[in-house]
Amino acid sequence: MAIGAINEIKKAEDKADEIIKESTVEAKKIIEKAKLQAQSNYDDALEKAKVKADKIVHEAICLGNEEAEIILEEGKKEVQEILNVSEEKKNNALKLIVERIVKIHGNS
Repeated sequence: MAIGAINEIKKAEDKADEIIKESTVEAKKIIEKAKLQAQSNYDDALEKAKVKADKIVHEAICLGNEEAEIILEEGKKEVQEILNVSEEKKNNALKLIVERIVKIHGNS
């Protein structure tokens, strides 16, 4: 009877060891799967963040180009206004300059 009980205990211990081994293997699989899933989630989040950042940068560049275009157009208009100063205004400016030079230096 005692030998039978010892054998039963031995079987129970062996079964417990087997369950522990299987559990350990299963736990390692679960951990590996979790690591892979975490890496996949991280990669997805990183890709989404990169796409969003690229979109924001692209929109900022487009907006900057639009604003620059407006400023350039205004500058071109100002240049044309300066280039289109009438001969009369040029002559008047020349006369004023000559008069001031003459006043400063007298009639020498």
